[in-house]
Amino acid sequence: MLKIYHIVILVLFFCFLNNSHAQYADCSKILHLTDTFYEAKNISGYGETLEFESNDLYDSLNFEIEKNTIWYLISIPYDGELSFDILSLDEGNDWDFLLFEHKNLFCKRIEAKKIAPIRSNLSRSANTGISKDGNMPFVTAGINDNYSKSLLVKKDEQYVLVVNNSKRAGGSHSLTINVAGEKPELIIEEAIPETNILSLSIEIKDKTTNKPVAGNIIIDGLRKKLVEKSNIMTYAVDVPQRKYKLTISTNSPGYLIYSEEVTITSNRTTFSQTVLLEKIQKGRKVNLRNIQFYGNQAKFLPQASGDLKALLAFMEINKNVKIEVEGHVNGPNQRNTKDYQTLSEDRSKAVKEYLIENGIEAIRIASIGYGNTQMLHPNPKSEAEMSANRRVEIKIMEN
Repeated sequence: MLKIYHIVILVLFFCFLNNSHAQYADCSKILHLTDTFYEAKNISGYGETLEFESNDLYDSLNFEIEKNTIWYLISIPYDGELSFDILSLDEGNDWDFLLFEHKNLFCKRIEAKKIAPIRSNLSRSANTGISKDGNMPFVTAGINDNYSKSLLVKKDEQYVLVVNNSKRAGGSHSLTINVAGEKPELIIEEAIPETNILSLSIEIKDKTTNKPVAGNIIIDGLRKKLVEKSNIMTYAVDVPQRKYKLTISTNSPGYLIYSEEVTITSNRTTFSQTVLLEKIQKGRKVNLRNIQFYGNQAKFLPQASGDLKALLAFMEINKNVKIEVEGHVNGPNQRNTKDYQTLSEDRSKAVKEYLIENGIEAIRIASIGYGNTQMLHPNPKSEAEMSANRRVEIKIMEN
């Protein structure tokens, strides 16, 4: 009898975790966004009310069932075109979304199934959203386009975005919102008081002599915007203590561009990094890990901006350097098809065009695609390894 009692308690406990612990997991507890960027951590469960259930898997207007959700309310500050990116912060996620126009008695309409979304994407993807390059307003479940068509919006309109992780509980994502119109961004969010501080420092040195070198630093992931510092040997700053995933890019005249991903755990109070720069040598390659693209497209993901700017600065301060931009795609256990080859070439050309558009002479840049013939992980075991296969490398051709 005691054993049965313990089992009942455990079942009730896990049901509580699944249904009640989720943050902003119900229509009645919606999160009103006041910024263009938000990180949603540990999305678990559907809250107190199961708003979506018993729907057809291939119904593009509904989740088959609500599993792990967060509800956002987006207010439009001016006329323009709305787009957004939902990007996984960890592995193993499948983020889907429904976007509704907010109306009076909205939650009652949801409960009565009397309102339909105006955008949706239920494709199997860790990253999703709506963009100008999206083709369809609604995308069904399965391996389909992971971006839907953007939306023309008016000032003071409101929209409800429901994001569901159909694959697992505990996943995290970032949400970046953009309204292309008269002004650059939405209202800035009120500052959240922080009591604990992380002291971060970065110094630049010559790898051979170990002597300090003056250079340029770009840090992605420390602030909401890129941190860009020019002609410095050290950079030190105090920031709120939490987990950070940074990309540190550095360059200096006569040295190879440097790019490294760094993870700082939430329990750290200090972090120091020494960047060791190597002299430019013909034939050397640099892997710019953060120059990433939307699935099956030659369009840059937002996270690519830091490494793109670092590459541009490298070319600007090393005016005699000529490079080859090499594009690679992820295609494990498959031959190098024409589609793979073309995609890798288009992605390398996208980097070349970015540099040319920003003032670098075309004669200094060659581009080539290798399809899936040079994957770093021929049999990838994780999304991180698949992402590493989809890379851009820079080869020094002349100095």
